[in-house]
Amino acid sequence: MTSNTMTAELARQLFSYDQKSGDLIWRQNVRPRAKAGAVAGFISTDGYRRIGYKGVVYLGHRLVWLYHKGAWPEKFLDHIDGDRTNNRIENLRNASRTENNRNVPAQKNNTSGFKGVSLMRRDNVWVAQITADRKNYFLGRFPTPEEAYAAYCKAAKELHGAFANTG
Repeated sequence: MTSNTMTAELARQLFSYDQKSGDLIWRQNVRPRAKAGAVAGFISTDGYRRIGYKGVVYLGHRLVWLYHKGAWPEKFLDHIDGDRTNNRIENLRNASRTENNRNVPAQKNNTSGFKGVSLMRRDNVWVAQITADRKNYFLGRFPTPEEAYAAYCKAAKELHGAFANTG
């Protein structure tokens, strides 16, 4: 967790904001690799832009929020489109941890190709499941992964609302 020593005023002095990309651009030379006109920070292995200043590393999307809103986010920030590098202000929204977790894509080890869908090998049927408010919902058994996914999508929209990510 980073320290919130950065203020909105300081952020606006240090950076300009590129509306098209959502990037923060250094206004002045800060270090040898942080020169005026350069995109601030780097994309880390977890996919987030990180920006260092005076020994503190900040998440780029949180700095964009501070720059625009004048205050740090209440808790978590959600990238609406799920793209961690898309820090355009219109792609960011305050979220609880639960809401933020709802808007995640299918895991990389997903073998069905569909979020919320898995193969029950014993019976050779596809099952759909979803979790909401710490409760697991079994949505049914289906002959095809597409049918199971349709059930998942319907439930996600009902249970997760604006934070539903069916990707």
